[in-house]
Amino acid sequence: MANIKPEIVDTIDIMLNYKKGWLTLDQAIEKMRRATGLNESVAKTFIMGMSRDNVISLQAKRDVLNKQKESADDS
Repeated sequence: MANIKPEIVDTIDIMLNYKKGWLTLDQAIEKMRRATGLNESVAKTFIMGMSRDNVISLQAKRDVLNKQKESADDS
């Protein structure tokens, strides 16, 4: 079996937890910094490049609600 460095597994876990919204940006940066030895600015740049699954645009939500309301009014 392949030897996988614990730092790599930790980094993947941190990134997935951030992406799912289980960690704040500050928490993810600190955990990444500790796991990899990266400085704070590099860890922040790396993490900020990711999208998050639990974030929704408020304007997009308003648009959906307005369409639903218009559909209900038309009925």
